[in-house]
Amino acid sequence: MWFFVANIILFLSLRLYPYLHSSVPLGYDAGLYLNLFKEYSKLPVFAYQALDPWIKDGFPPGLALVGRLLSIFSPPETFLVPIIVCLSLVLLFAVYMVSRRFWGKRVALWNAFILSCSALQYHEYWYYYAKQIAASSFLLFAIYFLTGSSLWAIPFAIAVVYTHQPTAIVLIGVLIAGFVLEKKKRRYYGLVTIGTLCASAVYYLPTFKATVQPFVIATAQSFVPQQLGGTLFTPSGSFYGWLPSLLLSLPYLPFAVIGFFRSLKNIRIAPVVGGLAITLFIVVFGLFMWRRFIIFADLFVILFAGYGVTVVLERLKKHIRIPATLLYIALLIVFIAVYVYKTGVPAVLNDELAEIARLRETEANAYILVPDREYMPLVYGWSERKPIAPQYGQYDIYWTVSQWNQFWSSGDREVELNLLQKLPQPLYIYMGDRSPKYEFDITGTCFERVNWRTYKFICPPVQ
Repeated sequence: MWFFVANIILFLSLRLYPYLHSSVPLGYDAGLYLNLFKEYSKLPVFAYQALDPWIKDGFPPGLALVGRLLSIFSPPETFLVPIIVCLSLVLLFAVYMVSRRFWGKRVALWNAFILSCSALQYHEYWYYYAKQIAASSFLLFAIYFLTGSSLWAIPFAIAVVYTHQPTAIVLIGVLIAGFVLEKKKRRYYGLVTIGTLCASAVYYLPTFKATVQPFVIATAQSFVPQQLGGTLFTPSGSFYGWLPSLLLSLPYLPFAVIGFFRSLKNIRIAPVVGGLAITLFIVVFGLFMWRRFIIFADLFVILFAGYGVTVVLERLKKHIRIPATLLYIALLIVFIAVYVYKTGVPAVLNDELAEIARLRETEANAYILVPDREYMPLVYGWSERKPIAPQYGQYDIYWTVSQWNQFWSSGDREVELNLLQKLPQPLYIYMGDRSPKYEFDITGTCFERVNWRTYKFICPPVQ
């Protein structure tokens, strides 16, 4: 028991450490979630469909509903960090429960500890991938109940589908593997699958073109060569590539390999094998959003790692006197501590976020031009104005991709001013400290500096 409590303390310490030095929420997606929670808080609880289409397309109703309920009691800014920490704790508990069902308490404790020390899982937390963390927890709980032939697997499977579409793809692999490999439980797996599909259809059939069709098309195009109509570039998602991920998982990957092969005779692990197989397939073939599936693969690897650790440590006890268990624990703690110290910092400075928040003092109908997408989520979340950002959101309707490129790099003053005059006003431009040094010029009589990084464009628009 003490080991699990100590692990929770370690887990929380690592995730709260960045906030000892900064009040800026970690990650790229935090501002987008804050915008979601704010917009939904303006509507009745059951009026999710009234949200702007671009928000609904990016956020299934599951986590949005949680934020809406929390906003009844406090403003979204106050629970933005606590909610991601709590979701991460739920994932830790889910890993423990599934591992205990498969391999017992000792392996479950090891897997919970390895999850706490996983750089890849921490990086997911850093990005504020709240949907993926929540859906991964639901997926593991679904696997937990699937192995016990419980109908409780159905609500958790439904929760996966209503929280994060990519996790639903992993769920498909889990259900297929269970159906194929566990022959005696095919009726049960069929019932879970039908129940999940029926419940999911309520939301996904009316919104199919916006929520499902883009994933299907993008994935299909991943297999088609460009000369035959495929895409030149398949979006891979923001995360590490396969080589850095492989290196960061080395502290426990060899143990996972051992645990995997030692578990193959256990038919109960069929759902885990199915989930691992489909994630590796997507990563290896570089399909749509493949980088984000590395996180799932790492999660399944961790499930096998604890079992491999127990096997190896038991054998070492018979041959050496060195306390191998303590050495391995110390190694993982040092590894993750160094990783968090080096990488666990917010993307922007405190005063940058404070300046973005002060954009609320501009005119209520003001537009904010955000030339760099790195700052786009923050402006969406904290400015409470209308951000114009490249290829994102409902206000990127004034420039084509070519015009964005002209604005960034033409170096032609007249072209830049003509483009700015096409945008609605009042118009402000936010230039963060970490923005690339683009060629466009924000000096002269058309620009009024209103803050350290904020300018107002005051030349009249084109009639």
